[in-house]
Amino acid sequence: MDEYAFFGPAARFHHIGLAMQSIRAVNPSCEVVVNKTQGVSMAFIRVNGVTVELLEPFGDDSPIARSVRDGVKLLHLCYEVPDLDAALRSCQPAGFHRVSRPVRVPEFENRRIVWVFSKHYGLIELVERDGDGVGGGE
Repeated sequence: MDEYAFFGPAARFHHIGLAMQSIRAVNPSCEVVVNKTQGVSMAFIRVNGVTVELLEPFGDDSPIARSVRDGVKLLHLCYEVPDLDAALRSCQPAGFHRVSRPVRVPEFENRRIVWVFSKHYGLIELVERDGDGVGGGE
């Protein structure tokens, strides 16, 4: 089996993101958080040791509204990286393109995240491992 380190050798799988019409319909006991900046409501659950981010559109202009309408459940994979800027440089030769600017989000202890896309691998979220903002980009 081939192994790739698109986001650097220290990148680690963090979670998988799934789109749904209603988080509460799937799991009524979830703590749902609204992220107006990202245009989603979200909750995290663990399934057999894997973190799953449940995402629900927050309004008709949510970036995931179309996925929900079209029945697309798998939205993204997320990798945790020690240095967001180095990970962005590392994934470019493999055809990944940044589709957002790095931003700090409270749902990840105010760490920086960024979205990248590859026509072969789809949408990937990168979250910086520690909150000290290694590198620039804000």
